[in-house]
Amino acid sequence: MEGYDIFFEWILNKRLVLLGVGSNIRGDDGVGPYLAEKLIPLNSKNFLSINGGLVPENFTADIRKFSPEVVIIVDAAFMDKPIGDFEVIKVNESKEMSFSSHSMPLSILGKYISGYIGAEVYLLGIQAATVYFGNEISPEVKETADRIFEIIEKKFKKEE
Repeated sequence: MEGYDIFFEWILNKRLVLLGVGSNIRGDDGVGPYLAEKLIPLNSKNFLSINGGLVPENFTADIRKFSPEVVIIVDAAFMDKPIGDFEVIKVNESKEMSFSSHSMPLSILGKYISGYIGAEVYLLGIQAATVYFGNEISPEVKETADRIFEIIEKKFKKEE
């Protein structure tokens, strides 16, 4: 999480949506839904966690209704980094990051959410080991998701 302390401190003081994207049956591709599901019990007036699964575009009305200042889309990514490392990019920044395949590219979904809702949208990609059918989330990827969960839980558990 080194280098991202200021980013997390900033976003956690905003009205925030975390949108997990991916498939639970394709190894590390399940990291977005895994993290989103863990965070759902923390949903509050300032935080909304959504498991968007393979069709995150189906949740844009829910996101709009919540009226967030910031949306973070979490997915497995391929960035030529060590397994479990992550990177956060603003949706309209071009970076060499490839996300696992979904019905709509996440950059397009993010730009749509940004324009439709007016929120700042970030893509949080966690370096995957594998996204093959039938595999489980790798320990390194799960550990990163758990650390992100702890950071978010620390902030929003106080609001209960």
